[in-house]
Amino acid sequence: MSVADSPSETPLWVSKEACKDFARSSQLEWLDTNHTGAFAMGTVAGVNTRRYHSLLIASQHPPTDRVSILSRVEENVTFSGKTFELAAAQYPGAVRPRGFELLDEFRIDPFPTWRYNLDGVIVQKTLCLLEKEQSVLLCYRASQACQMRVRLMLSFRDYHSLAHQNTLLSPCARFADGRCSCTPYASLPSLTILHDGHAFQPDGQWYLNNEYLRELERGLDFCEDLYSPGYLLFDLPANTPVWLLATIEAGAWDRKLDSTAIDAILAAETKRRTFPDPLARALDQFRVIRENDGPSLIAGYPWFTDWSRDILISLPALSTAGFAPAETKAILGMLLEQRAQGLLPNRLGDRQGTVEYNTVDATLWFFVAAYAYIEQSGDLEFLAGTVYPAAVDIIDWQNRGTAFNIKNDPFDNLLFAGIPGVQLTWMDAKIGDYVVTPRIGKPVEINALWYNALKITAAWAGTLGYSADYAKLTTQANATRDSFQRKFWNEQKGCLYDVVAGSVNDASVRPNQIFSLSLPFLLLEREQARSIVTVVRNELMTPLGLRTLAPGDHSYRGRFEGDMAARDSAYHQGTVWPWLTGPFISAYLYAFGRNPLNLAYCKEILEILEGQMGVCCLGSLSEVYDGDPPQHPGGCPAQLWSIAQFILARSVVSGTS
Repeated sequence: MSVADSPSETPLWVSKEACKDFARSSQLEWLDTNHTGAFAMGTVAGVNTRRYHSLLIASQHPPTDRVSILSRVEENVTFSGKTFELAAAQYPGAVRPRGFELLDEFRIDPFPTWRYNLDGVIVQKTLCLLEKEQSVLLCYRASQACQMRVRLMLSFRDYHSLAHQNTLLSPCARFADGRCSCTPYASLPSLTILHDGHAFQPDGQWYLNNEYLRELERGLDFCEDLYSPGYLLFDLPANTPVWLLATIEAGAWDRKLDSTAIDAILAAETKRRTFPDPLARALDQFRVIRENDGPSLIAGYPWFTDWSRDILISLPALSTAGFAPAETKAILGMLLEQRAQGLLPNRLGDRQGTVEYNTVDATLWFFVAAYAYIEQSGDLEFLAGTVYPAAVDIIDWQNRGTAFNIKNDPFDNLLFAGIPGVQLTWMDAKIGDYVVTPRIGKPVEINALWYNALKITAAWAGTLGYSADYAKLTTQANATRDSFQRKFWNEQKGCLYDVVAGSVNDASVRPNQIFSLSLPFLLLEREQARSIVTVVRNELMTPLGLRTLAPGDHSYRGRFEGDMAARDSAYHQGTVWPWLTGPFISAYLYAFGRNPLNLAYCKEILEILEGQMGVCCLGSLSEVYDGDPPQHPGGCPAQLWSIAQFILARSVVSGTS
């Protein structure tokens, strides 16, 4: 049973019974972000089960170059001669301490908050990342005067890596009243702890063999050694908060903080986390400001950064959720500035690598996202000065041919893409040099997007009064439509081929065909649409969305589990992707009509999926689910396009889009 199954529980609140059930509370994750790419993440139980769980994963060059700094803390509280441990950690064969056994509840309101019951004494702990700072604030409050010790457990590593005991670490720490600081490695920034405790007690030691069981499930290294430089000592007066702030910000040692400043920080952080709609709150977690002060969107937490395809598929949800249209405009402009030879990047650059362009669809999704923005905003100045010239340039490159053998075939005006060893569509799993779903040829969704790029640009030409461009683009779009209808229709199955590739067409039943029925400009009439949607619903639909391949196919994989190779083999070979629910609902309502029965069916789909916001990462939706029941969540526990497409689908069903 998920947290959301009980009428008295919500995706942002976990009951005492669920908290004390370690098998359950160690699977429920929380996430806190601050618009820089930094994040804090962990489990309701308090045990870290991923290498990505940490109280402070800082972004040194937002939103990239992330480092795990403060893995966790271990608190013990003493009163009346009794000591209680609040933390939890997994070691070989044992969980110790077992603070989850003392939990009365967990909630995100608006911060991750734990409420412990220590023989009738209530201790509350809250956590929040500071807006646009590489800093995390922990606050504690007790219903009775007591003493507390907080041991600092440091990781200090790249967030994809694991730390191990070594002789290179510098154990030196400096401390004074209300502050302590350490620099374990010269290559990483210093950590400063500001606090209102009465002392820092140096006590340097390694804690070996911390186990992260979700990493074990993923077939990866899962043991880490954490270094503790010592612990902080606090006196907790009754009903009076105490706090510590961990930061890598420059000049932190000289920062002045007191209870008044902490109250002001909490008030500001509460305000920025307050949304009328939980889905807007969920989408906000992915919004970031890059180091150059431009906005972007993170594809998923905890391991993705900003990817163009994910951004553009999700971008229309920003305005739908109530965020300023100017943000959408700025993101579109930022991505256009990155284009090269008519292609938008696949993944934006960071310190570890240059910009990558191995994508055919990210560029085409730009037209759809820009069309939604222009239609909503009426921003003709941006259209004329930026969007339209870029659109014409992109189409010109596709017609002439560009990288990765991406080119319009002049004989049928369908877009070809692909070279051996390179993945170009959203079905992009790769194991070494082996591309799991290469899809070389003319993929169905790529050509639905190509047709929309032509039609959208033609519409813009008409708006701007470029009659010659309008005529030329319309003629090409019509030729693309005619070829699409002729070449992609699979008469035997009553649906569309997944890839047209000369004399050998890929007849695999996949969800990619629904984009011919869900984008702004549709390619097929309702009779064929009904047949396509019926096949997709019968073969691919699950309670949590569409499978990526029909179960009867010999390549079908019903479980997304095992090591990286096993998971990549299943990634697009049967695994369910909830983001496809948005396009499916649009296609379904086009094919069968917006009558009460069909709207009720679509609402039921969304209600079931919304229930998943209390199953994995609280308040968010996972990247993927198993194709076979029971459909366990997998991949990133918080995924941008899962949330964004849910928002857009809800808007379509309600008729507000």
